[in-house]
Amino acid sequence: MAKFCTTPRAAGAPRWAAAKVGLVVEWIVRQEYCLSKGGCNPYQRGGTGTDFFDELSDTTRCRFLASFLATRQPSVNEGSISADCEARKKPVDADDDENERFAVPDIITHEPGARMEFYEIKPNSVTGRVAGRAKIETFLSLMDFLADNDPLFEKYEKGKLFDPDRTITFYQRNYLGIVPCRVSLHYRRATEPEIDRGLIVYEICVEVDGELLEAFAKAIIVSAIIAALAALAAIAVAIFGGGILGPAVLVFNSPLGGSVGPDGTNDSQDVRYVQALVNDWRATTDGSLIAVDGFFSEETAGALSDFQSAAGLEDTAGNLTPGDATETELESTHLNNLMAAADLSEIQPEGGLADLVFGADPDGVDTELEEEQDLQTAVNAFVQQYLQDLRDTV
Repeated sequence: MAKFCTTPRAAGAPRWAAAKVGLVVEWIVRQEYCLSKGGCNPYQRGGTGTDFFDELSDTTRCRFLASFLATRQPSVNEGSISADCEARKKPVDADDDENERFAVPDIITHEPGARMEFYEIKPNSVTGRVAGRAKIETFLSLMDFLADNDPLFEKYEKGKLFDPDRTITFYQRNYLGIVPCRVSLHYRRATEPEIDRGLIVYEICVEVDGELLEAFAKAIIVSAIIAALAALAAIAVAIFGGGILGPAVLVFNSPLGGSVGPDGTNDSQDVRYVQALVNDWRATTDGSLIAVDGFFSEETAGALSDFQSAAGLEDTAGNLTPGDATETELESTHLNNLMAAADLSEIQPEGGLADLVFGADPDGVDTELEEEQDLQTAVNAFVQQYLQDLRDTV
């Protein structure tokens, strides 16, 4: 099997979904980080914890960091740090070097004499690594500033004691009935020459048959992200009341350009899409697969008719038009199949991951993450784009 790795954004996931994948990664890395150091004492406001984790904040990240620094370093002015951070959270002028973003690391440990270090977690892309390095250097500048103003201030250094390199499989199936695949999350300490320490990078990897890798890799990764988010949403019952972001509640439009069937217009790409979805269903019933060749043959008509009969649809003549019951049922069956392939057992999300991923962000809406819309609308659009890309690529 060949392997292809990329970031969620590069695979085609929208910003909001990629951000939620980032939260999952931070949660997983925190578990391993604490295990590697023999346990953690997570900081919460008003407490005395020695380990700061960005994703555990119950307030804005700026206030959370300021509170941690002031708790561990008595000379730090909490109000000043918080205000400065809020003011510089986003630069007014990106070309002004004096107006840099305020850096809030993902992990900081305050153990004088043993472990005074911090880490940043970023997607493993050129832009991700550049942004991670910039954030590290910005936080180091803050350390220098605070130390210059108080000789008793104990600076945090770029982390070097934590050196992870882990792969977690969370999705495995025969994609579209013909592509055996396995999707995993991989994270590691960045070892690129320009980054000596302090940065952890992650990516999503898919392993498939070599000849099919290039054509299907990104679609498989996107399908795995959709499946994983749906599985997490099913766990977050306190937020959704037991509702699942699955096919039953999704709303999307047909990506087909025209009708498919004995009397259809039968555009070759539309036919290939229908053939692929039919194969995805047939594979789950141990049925023989049909050719995905773009030609509407008797074989395709028979397979489509079999699906209609099995689904209890009125029309069993092998006809399909954009948005009709047959197409909707075909796509819903495909989405059900891919969501059933998610396996989060290795991630062990029951400890609060789902609530973290789908809970309210204390920092509020970030328009850069396209989160103006509600979650269900966002998922609908995500699935809509996935189906459209699948139709255009298959």
